[in-house]
Amino acid sequence: MSQTMTREKVSNEALYILKSLRENSRLGRSNKLADVKSFLEPSVSLEFDSYFFFLRKFHYIAMDREAQLKLTDQGERVVDGDYGDKFSGEVGEFFADQILGGDETNATVIETAPTSRPPPPPATDLLVDADEPAAPAPQSSGRPGGVSRRAPPPPPVQDEPLTSSPPPPPQVTAPNNDRPASSGYSHSPPPPPPMTATIPLTAVAVQGPPLGGAGVGAGKGQDVDLRYVKYDPIGSGPLGTVFKGKHNALGLDICVKELKDIFGYFSFLQRGEVIKRLKKELCAQAQVKHPGVVQVCDQNTDVARPYFVMELCKGSLREKLDQGGGKGVPVKLGIRYFLQMAYALRAAHQSGLTHHNLKPENVLFDTWGNAKLADFGLSRVIEVDQTKGMPQVFVGTGGMGYMSPELIARAKDVGPSSDVYALGILLYEMMTGTIPGRRSALPSEVNSECPSKLDPIFDKMTQDRKDQRYGDLDGMLDDFYAAFTDSEYLAKGDLILWSEAAPAK
Repeated sequence: MSQTMTREKVSNEALYILKSLRENSRLGRSNKLADVKSFLEPSVSLEFDSYFFFLRKFHYIAMDREAQLKLTDQGERVVDGDYGDKFSGEVGEFFADQILGGDETNATVIETAPTSRPPPPPATDLLVDADEPAAPAPQSSGRPGGVSRRAPPPPPVQDEPLTSSPPPPPQVTAPNNDRPASSGYSHSPPPPPPMTATIPLTAVAVQGPPLGGAGVGAGKGQDVDLRYVKYDPIGSGPLGTVFKGKHNALGLDICVKELKDIFGYFSFLQRGEVIKRLKKELCAQAQVKHPGVVQVCDQNTDVARPYFVMELCKGSLREKLDQGGGKGVPVKLGIRYFLQMAYALRAAHQSGLTHHNLKPENVLFDTWGNAKLADFGLSRVIEVDQTKGMPQVFVGTGGMGYMSPELIARAKDVGPSSDVYALGILLYEMMTGTIPGRRSALPSEVNSECPSKLDPIFDKMTQDRKDQRYGDLDGMLDDFYAAFTDSEYLAKGDLILWSEAAPAK
């Protein structure tokens, strides 16, 4: 279908964006840049980026540091019907290469495919804290081994992300695009695309039923793309939500992790860098084949809300710690988890992959109760990079207590020893139920059931200075098996795995 691009049509569509932003604000909907783009792009003829840069260049909209868009006073006046001639003239100036002087006889004709796809709903939650200041690097403790106390524009989106049924768009008046160009500027926005009950499929389609579990109508696509079904959410974190799902062809239970809000703090020019980082980290974790590493099975970063598919796990270490009522987990169980995590990290380090966001929420368990590490490197996806204009974004505060001093200070020489540090903090928490402070007692002093042979190992793992800490997991494991010589935990290199349901204690 051909569309003739006139100055009047582009003006109407730019005004439609302004009206939608104001309506979203009135109704309490999200005006995040990424959400607005996903919602409105199907309703306009040109790329949404072009309208965004036009409205921002001429000061009709502003964007705060959280990527929330809002109308300026001038934008409000245009929506109220003022500045019509000025607005139309600026449209003609900015879009001169797409519309030729507003003359319909000379206007550019573009080919567009008709669509009845509904735009995805805007996200309503905000989980990433962009305003949290960076914590200073801690000073060395008074006792040896003391630990620190720290409480370019993107490619066009071809398909919608994982989502349930979208809400209706703002109720705005559709324009009369049949008026001649000489009739002047129209204040009515173009109509949004018609709503349907179908959720179209992505390139690797995940057809999402409502949270109650009932299915929805399938979108157009080949059967080979209908690989996954997404069910109820089973967990959430700063970067996204995890849903239980199923691999249709194999009948295999899987997890689908949808990364929401990941682009909300970056401009379109930075989105490409975020996607590049995300693909790199997901592919790196997928290459690590180890019983202690959660297997990444698939990914799709070419949608508004990227997602990846991984094996289904049963709960997290955070849940087990919470169930312990502040006393940690049973000692022998905790030591086994500790060794399983150590071997998983060792395997990842041998593949050149570090975690750098180790915390109880990222320690999951398989069907048999074995500990497995997830979300390697996702914190690196949103790290600051001044050379690329990337802002600093902190993913909440949940992981700060497990971060090494060099990670907090954002040093350039961060390596495997930072994961050693975090694992030492997890060991202490499993043994005692608390995160250690600067002058905390050693594990066996807090919990008499904890072997005192663990104290010097914990002590060396959590040194503030890297040169006084284990540089890798091999050194730590050497000391562990030198201390535990009764073969209760086998020998170095022997990974302890349960093959039946793990005992409660």
